[in-house]
Amino acid sequence: MMIVFGLTALFALAAITAVSMLGFSIAAALPHIAAIKAALANCPQTRELRFTVREITVSPRHGQVAHLPVRIKPLAAPRPLRAAA
Repeated sequence: MMIVFGLTALFALAAITAVSMLGFSIAAALPHIAAIKAALANCPQTRELRFTVREITVSPRHGQVAHLPVRIKPLAAPRPLRAAA
């Protein structure tokens, strides 16, 4: 009976310790996550690239891709606004 009580107490203590450490880790990480999200939201330097796969050539050796010509065409820059008259 004492072994059952001892093991139950040990597992309960381990569970409480694990949950509390997880809570402390999350609480410590939340300010860093918020800072990263704010930095990403304020970052104006974004670039959009589009590409189209026109041809895929497969060699008979185990289905390895032999040749994949990918041509990336940059998007045209938006026109600047005119100065006020």
